[in-house]
Amino acid sequence: MTAAAVPGGTLATAQPAGASARHAYNLGLQGMRGIAILLVLLNHASIPGFGGGFVGVDVFFVISGYLIGGLLLREMQATGRVDLWAFFARRVRRLLPASLIVIATVLVGIRLMYAPHEQDELLSSVRASALYAANLWFASRPTDYFGGHTEANPLLHLWSLAVEEQFYLFWPLLMLVACRFGQRVGPRRSVIALVVVTGLVSLAACVAISQIQFKYAFFLTPMRVWEFGAGMLVAFNPAWSRALRPWVLQALGGAALLLLVGVTLTYDGSLRFPGFWAALPVLGAMGLLLVAERGVDSGAGRCLQWPVLRWVGDCSYSLYLWHWPVIIGAAVLAPVKGPELTAGLLALSVLLGWLSYRYVEQVFMHRVARQARPLHVIAVGLGACIVVAAGAQFMRSQIPRATEGDRYMAAATWPLVDPSGCLVLFDAVDQPPCEFGVTASDKTVVLFGDSHAAQWLPAVDMLARQQGWRVVALTKAVCPSVDTPVDFYVTRRRFEPCETWRARMFERIERLRPQLVVLGNSAGYHDVPLPRWQDGMQRTVKHLQALGTQVVYLRDTPHTGLDVPTCWARVAWWGWTPADACTYPAFGPQHRLPLVAQAEQETARGLGIPYVDLSSQMCTSTRCPTRQGDMPMYRDRTHLSEPFVRALAPVLGQYLLPLMPAASSMALPAQPPR
Repeated sequence: MTAAAVPGGTLATAQPAGASARHAYNLGLQGMRGIAILLVLLNHASIPGFGGGFVGVDVFFVISGYLIGGLLLREMQATGRVDLWAFFARRVRRLLPASLIVIATVLVGIRLMYAPHEQDELLSSVRASALYAANLWFASRPTDYFGGHTEANPLLHLWSLAVEEQFYLFWPLLMLVACRFGQRVGPRRSVIALVVVTGLVSLAACVAISQIQFKYAFFLTPMRVWEFGAGMLVAFNPAWSRALRPWVLQALGGAALLLLVGVTLTYDGSLRFPGFWAALPVLGAMGLLLVAERGVDSGAGRCLQWPVLRWVGDCSYSLYLWHWPVIIGAAVLAPVKGPELTAGLLALSVLLGWLSYRYVEQVFMHRVARQARPLHVIAVGLGACIVVAAGAQFMRSQIPRATEGDRYMAAATWPLVDPSGCLVLFDAVDQPPCEFGVTASDKTVVLFGDSHAAQWLPAVDMLARQQGWRVVALTKAVCPSVDTPVDFYVTRRRFEPCETWRARMFERIERLRPQLVVLGNSAGYHDVPLPRWQDGMQRTVKHLQALGTQVVYLRDTPHTGLDVPTCWARVAWWGWTPADACTYPAFGPQHRLPLVAQAEQETARGLGIPYVDLSSQMCTSTRCPTRQGDMPMYRDRTHLSEPFVRALAPVLGQYLLPLMPAASSMALPAQPPR
């Protein structure tokens, strides 16, 4: 019986006829699986030091290529053919029962835990996952694999399982075609040529597409084939690998482990992964494969055979299946979790993984219908997939169309900003007129920045109507008014349209000659070091001051770490309110925010401009609310809702009115609140 190395898969102990002693490598491979699943698990649990642990999936891809490619080649060499039906039937037995149980569990969980407005998209992903097309589904959506957990799909991790299944589907067919056309040189040389050609094409495509739109390179199978091919090259027993001496294997194993450690410590979601970045974990996995096969007595070889690591490797497939729904399910109920909850979730994931391995994987592999014909096994498996997919489709038709949570979801829109088109989107390099307040006034206020400036437009517009000002909104999504380059989060590349837009907005401000410019920006540009942010802020302010314009800078509002309207809609759907529901810690997920605020305040003081901090209006204790009465304070994770911003207009006015040249009729306090 052959074996599969899907994420966390376990190696079947039975070997095909004619397998030599060199293939009795179960212990080392199980240790490799243990390492790979631990990297993924600790990365997904957001454990410090494991920011690059997502490369564990790449290690699994290399193992899969090593096992499946090698086993198919040996079968072809021994029999002159590949029994495709038997091969696919083994895949069904090995992989399908555990995955369908997890998918069915998530299907029920979606209906119970998620608000109705979320269910349609989630159930669509269930349907795709049941049909092993999850990677295609996520590639077609604006999916951010490295985004926060609170909005992540509970089946996002199944993209890798879909990649492996698609590889299992087409690779045996390609091998048969290659051997048919390469009869003169024999199966081994034909398959090696196939691996080299497809691997090089896949690697080139992976690197190129990662530079353009890395999401497609991340999720789609053709850009991952080279990783499977890397494992196959080791499995094909090249002459150079047979000549490796013990001291070379000793050094190779140590270097491979150090390489994976270095990647885990230094990689993060800011990379355009996979691209050429994936080459390092793939090389590390190839080194460990050689050690698992030929260097069992080396230091790394003994490490791979550590009993605890092997036990985790045994459970790794089921552990991979269960850990992500556990983590995401907990994030739905408790969006901000502490170390105790994280430890409990890890323990629960391991427990469910072991139970699934013991009572699902092993049962279906060794006990259920062992004498069934391969075609029957495949038919039953396909039927089960279709039933689960049909169940998801049926549940989509039963989603309630009007619920109590709709009133919370109304906060997710900006009735003033959204229809106006004045928060221009990513490709835009210019701006509509975007005039508000009293448009005929000779007193002009400009609101200049990204979406975190745009959120204040309703309050500034209210003040302008009261005081007789004209307001001009110059705002662009993901583009700060601070004069510094930033990366576009979708492509991880320099956001050049932002720089063009910003330069044009400076020119427009010169023509407008406003009395006041209000600057506001997100504090979440992690690609910009604080000294560079301060320098950019100085350039912007000095440019505006040279025009004789008064400038004020608004501190960014707290980042909640959760989608606030959705959170309250879920609470309404549950019919009960947990303790501290939809709240966030004062200094929880936004670790960068206080540092940015401190740097901005120092810069503002040096430039002689006011720095307005209204964060005390949102958070006054160790845990911060996100709702006032029935009004959500935020429209998402970081932007304030329009009703709440309007409620803050008098407070904002206490800072802005004294900066305008004409006296205001609004009564002002002796001291602005701090």
